[in-house]
Amino acid sequence: MNARVFLSATAFAAAVTAACHVPASAVPIFAERYGFSCAQCHTAVPDLNVFGNAFRKAGFRLPKVETHHEFPFALRFQNTWTKDLLPSQSRRFNNLAALISTANFGHSDEYSYFARYLFGSQGAAGSLFFAFGQHVDDRGRTVRLGLYDLGTIVQATQRNDTITAPLAYTETVGHSAANFTTPRLGAMFGELNQKEDVELSISFDEYHGAAYGAPAPPSDLAQSFAKPELFGTATFQLNPALRMGVLGMLGDRDFTSRSTGSTFQDGYGREGLQADWTSDRWDLTGQQLWGRDANSDGLGSVTGFSGGFLDLKYRPTQHSYLAVRYDAAANPYAARQLDFYGAAAPTEHSRVVIELVRFIDRPGAISVESAQLLFAVPFEKR
Repeated sequence: MNARVFLSATAFAAAVTAACHVPASAVPIFAERYGFSCAQCHTAVPDLNVFGNAFRKAGFRLPKVETHHEFPFALRFQNTWTKDLLPSQSRRFNNLAALISTANFGHSDEYSYFARYLFGSQGAAGSLFFAFGQHVDDRGRTVRLGLYDLGTIVQATQRNDTITAPLAYTETVGHSAANFTTPRLGAMFGELNQKEDVELSISFDEYHGAAYGAPAPPSDLAQSFAKPELFGTATFQLNPALRMGVLGMLGDRDFTSRSTGSTFQDGYGREGLQADWTSDRWDLTGQQLWGRDANSDGLGSVTGFSGGFLDLKYRPTQHSYLAVRYDAAANPYAARQLDFYGAAAPTEHSRVVIELVRFIDRPGAISVESAQLLFAVPFEKR
């Protein structure tokens, strides 16, 4: 499948979706609570639209709006198919189920919790991926405690719009597992509203399970936080269409060999610039990251890190999108790729994604073609 065929097929799928869209079904939890459809917040579940992002920043609440049926649980299923397997992959189909739970409480619903449990796949054990409580006031001032995601401009594990995360978010340096997609355990303080997203996260540990059903390869090195990791980001709405901001990360990790008992420490830092522009049908998002590790291999080697992405998205209908993303990362070895993807929502509680990843400057590398069906239950007619 080449890029032209891929985009044509996805455009056809989007057109069929627009013609066959099934209205009036709703997935709990938030749709049930406020009596609206899933389309109120999502383009195609779990990708959020402008209203959905504003709702998230407000602490999953609509002040002074009457609530309806409260059902704090939902199940999400996804089946991902890969045409040609990479050397690190062993299964063409990856099935995953996730249990999601959330509820608001307090005098004006200013408190809430959010949890996501992954049942695991490919032989991986189930694990709690997110589990946090938070307080959000009417100005968007937020305090969050627990296991949560970092506030990057693109959410690769919670409000993801494609199958493959940006390289700059998943790449690691040397033996360190520090990246931007693994949930952190700690506390976040910030102000999230329509004018600014400012967050400071202090983490004492991170998620150690199999992320979305992919078992981690065994390692001789056990790693832990030598001191709390700091992550901060500030993104400002310059006008209705344009946001710009910065981020930074600073941490230190201990490593212990399970076989020899030898130890070493690696201090690391990351910083970056980010921006996005949006219109009625187009989105353009970009980010550039830099960093360094002081002892990437346990032998005192200083290793640089850089990476970034540029993502252009077009929405032919309210519940579909076509996109291309350029990814690059170096740690210090460089990798670059193009990610062509598209999604459509056959119903309000489901999504179909088609993706083609092409590697750049890698002679003989195969393209990775994937498709994913995702849906959530229960749902009911309105």
